[in-house]
Amino acid sequence: MATSSDNTCEVSLSPEIIRKALKTKWLGQQAIYSFNVVESTNTEASTLARNGAAEGTVVLAETQIRGRGRLGRSWISPPGAGLYFSVILRPESPSQWASLLTLTAGVAVVVAIRQAGISAELKWPNDIMIGNRKAGGILTEAIFREKSVSTAIVGIGINVNTGTEDFPPSIGGRATSIYLSSGKLISRVALFQALLYQLEQWYELFQKGSHEMILKVWREYDTTLGNLVEVCLPESTVSGVAEDVNSIGQLLVRDQTGRLHTIIAGDVVHCHHLGGNK
Repeated sequence: MATSSDNTCEVSLSPEIIRKALKTKWLGQQAIYSFNVVESTNTEASTLARNGAAEGTVVLAETQIRGRGRLGRSWISPPGAGLYFSVILRPESPSQWASLLTLTAGVAVVVAIRQAGISAELKWPNDIMIGNRKAGGILTEAIFREKSVSTAIVGIGINVNTGTEDFPPSIGGRATSIYLSSGKLISRVALFQALLYQLEQWYELFQKGSHEMILKVWREYDTTLGNLVEVCLPESTVSGVAEDVNSIGQLLVRDQTGRLHTIIAGDVVHCHHLGGNK
């Protein structure tokens, strides 16, 4: 069995090395805070944001001891194997755009991974999939001021060269990495540089209001639409066909009675694909 220690492509994810071929205009150019160990990159970034850190600030860690996923879940972050980072954005956008920001980040991540020759896809709202297994995720935490998103912390975790033994048995059957799914060792520095570049490009489109373009590309990489799904909500469950996402990235599910449900946030389980065009 391969382990992360066997698969590490480079020793350092230092800011100096990252900036050498970083093509962004502002994302990661302001500041990159690189840690060996943190509780959570989102927590570190939130503290920096509250203390006035500029938009484009990046927090990167080799491992997280309390990495967070959606719905209060933990994120496994074995050292030296993946990319675990958060970026500070200050969109000053309407509060209803918060869901769309996560989808925008998802598009950026998948485009960057596909440029490395890996067929990554998206599962609503924030999962990065390779095959039918999860290889990454996005956690967006927004700070609202009046009716706008003043600050957004976008946390991204990608299993890059993670080995089989790095996953606990509880998630081993559902998780994968770029290495495990493709057999390819990937330079984490090169992938990180590509991720930051794509995130900057797609975020700027988000800021310009090019939402239909973002959603068009998101649909191309999506694995959720057209599926019979079960959505676990805090106090109920909705079952039906995932028909589409609306203009702000919320999932539209039609149940067997014909009622259309708008899902703002929830845990989606794919039951089976119904076929037809996507």
